[in-house]
Amino acid sequence: MAAKYELKTRMASVPLTQPTEPNTPVAEALTSQEFTDLALGTEETRSSLEALSTAESTYLDVFPDCLIGSFAVPDKRDPLGDPVCFAFYLDKLHLIFIDEGDMCERVLHVVATSGVMKQMTTAHCLFEFMKQLTKDDLEYLADLEDHMEDEEEAMLDRCEDANSRRMLSFRRMLLRIDTYYQQLADMASVIAENESKILTHEESHLFSLFARQAERLLKRSQTLKEYSLQLRELYQTRIDIRQNDTIQWFTVITTLFAPLTLLTSWFGMNFQNMPGLDWEGSYYVVILVSLAITAGMLVFFRKKGWI
Repeated sequence: MAAKYELKTRMASVPLTQPTEPNTPVAEALTSQEFTDLALGTEETRSSLEALSTAESTYLDVFPDCLIGSFAVPDKRDPLGDPVCFAFYLDKLHLIFIDEGDMCERVLHVVATSGVMKQMTTAHCLFEFMKQLTKDDLEYLADLEDHMEDEEEAMLDRCEDANSRRMLSFRRMLLRIDTYYQQLADMASVIAENESKILTHEESHLFSLFARQAERLLKRSQTLKEYSLQLRELYQTRIDIRQNDTIQWFTVITTLFAPLTLLTSWFGMNFQNMPGLDWEGSYYVVILVSLAITAGMLVFFRKKGWI
């Protein structure tokens, strides 16, 4: 969805077809075809932007008179799904987002209506745009940690079985989020270096602050990633314990029947001169001995805590 904002005394929405006054900065959200029709930049920058508009990574490229880059923002409702991808073009008078969806238009609308813009420049608008992308991320990571703690409590306190697919989804989710924050921090750091001299000193400082914020989010996600590994290890430990309990149970059963098997095998030998073979009470004696052996072994196993 296309949108256009002029950066004068305030960030004001204007019709897309309205001509822009000379030296007036603008921020726009356009489709790739609409951006091509503007014919901004060189052929090299336009071809690079065309490739970046669908790239599933957050990336920045610096040119002598402009910056171009791409965003791949994980969807918080479905972090394992496809990220929201779009590209941008920045020079001193133009901040243009190339987006086939409506995310950039929505974020620009929030920036314009919230009144956070202190300086009406394209670089400052990009800074506020990037701040909006990470606005609620600390709360999101806190909620994710709560879900992981619920899984841990279910395994430890309530002795419930964990879901291996859920354990794996935490790991994959945090890998994607970790990659996103790493790329975002790198992008902000490169912008702050101001190699092409598009930014003022104050704007460079703002992007340095944002880079540190992205690094804090990165450290938080890395902590959660380590936590997910601990949950995975806990889950594997519970599986091992269950397997050991099963093996122990079969060992107890085997041990319990071992002397009985020996007893029946011994008295199953049909020797003619075997003592007690012709005695009427021998059958009942064998039964009593078998019961006594079984009871004794059960008492022994119980004291050892094996059953």
